[in-house]
Amino acid sequence: MQNLKTNFLCSDDFSRPARKEMVCHCLVTERLKSSLQRNFSFRLLNLAVPLLCLIASLAACSAKKPEATKLPAPATVENAKKESELATIKLTPQAEKRLRIETVSVATRAVAEPLELSGEIVMPPGQTFAVTAPLAGTLQLPESNLAQGLAATDATALPANPITPAIGVYVRKGQPLFHLTPFLAPERDLRAQLERDAATSTERVAAARQRVQRTSALAEEKAGSQRAVEDAQAELALAEAELKTARQRLQRPGNATLASDFDVTVTAPISGVIQKLNANAGQPVTSGAPLLEIVSLATLWVRVPVYVGDLPRVARQQAARIHNLNQPDGAVRLARPVNAPPSADATAATADLYFALANHNNALRPGERVGVTLATRTSSEGIVIPWASVLHDIQGATWVYEQTAPQTYVRRAVEVRYVTDGLAVLARAPANGAKIVTTGAFELFGTEFGVGK
Repeated sequence: MQNLKTNFLCSDDFSRPARKEMVCHCLVTERLKSSLQRNFSFRLLNLAVPLLCLIASLAACSAKKPEATKLPAPATVENAKKESELATIKLTPQAEKRLRIETVSVATRAVAEPLELSGEIVMPPGQTFAVTAPLAGTLQLPESNLAQGLAATDATALPANPITPAIGVYVRKGQPLFHLTPFLAPERDLRAQLERDAATSTERVAAARQRVQRTSALAEEKAGSQRAVEDAQAELALAEAELKTARQRLQRPGNATLASDFDVTVTAPISGVIQKLNANAGQPVTSGAPLLEIVSLATLWVRVPVYVGDLPRVARQQAARIHNLNQPDGAVRLARPVNAPPSADATAATADLYFALANHNNALRPGERVGVTLATRTSSEGIVIPWASVLHDIQGATWVYEQTAPQTYVRRAVEVRYVTDGLAVLARAPANGAKIVTTGAFELFGTEFGVGK
């Protein structure tokens, strides 16, 4: 083709302009041909790339996947039983009579909603008494018993004898605490005064003796009366007694301290615990000096912080139920509401209510935290059963025994919302009207687990 085109262009049959036009036409044709070839290559490449990706994907999908490694289960439950498959206890009529089993039907009734809070034992105002020295003198321990007193937690076992005052020791009203030997009130120039008194008494004795002699002589001569003799003798005896006392006072400053001849016993004004000790035995004190402070624990207050949003529904005139934190179902004490200075905590949005509580045997201490149940004005419908019918297992779960047939009992799980007035309000309970065992539930529990008779 190229040779033909060259020959054709070199022939003499065409003129020079014609040959030039033919050359241009051939060049355009060649360029169009190369352009078409390039476009065809590009299109072929664009079609080949997606086709190769599709083939690779199909090959990957068709490959066999490796099996995933199975991890062991974190826990396994063996011999699991549903609640409906729990053990059923069947008793003979004689066994049921011997256990004295009693039942009550599950009922729905309106019950008050108590408010469960925590409180703090505090000292009420006016319960602290200060013991002061009635006279100036020296303190001494009572001689009848110098043994140490007992701790405040055992007030019932206190001895009747006096004790050694110490902080934390419980004392009873009227119990001796100290003996106080008062000081003499020393006068100025006491030695000279005592010597003058002794000299005066000596002269008075001498004059009295002369008078006795004179009146006796007159009585013998019948010139005087016997009564005058007796008066002279009485005056002499009185003068001799004064002289003896004056001589003893004159000797005392050189032999002993200026102490009086009697002691004053300082006793406890109330029963309570010594909270503060200001003086000890052997210490001289002035008149009116504070010796110790005794705080009475017979009555304590319970401070209960209540959220201000709950204050309107609290029945403030009703008594609060107080129990220890570790014994919510144990002994319950009743505390009456009292008026106290208002107090609140703005940060916690609480206001304080106060209740007076009798502290028998000093079982409670100031600063101790206790559980408090307050009565409210609101009530709601709830499923109730006697609290005595609820059992607790070792995990703390709550159960009851339901009588499903005569002499047939099944243990059922229950969920207790709260307890009020001996009734348990349930959130999860058997059907309404079901018979629940009240008396004999513990015996059935022991029978089920092989510890009953």
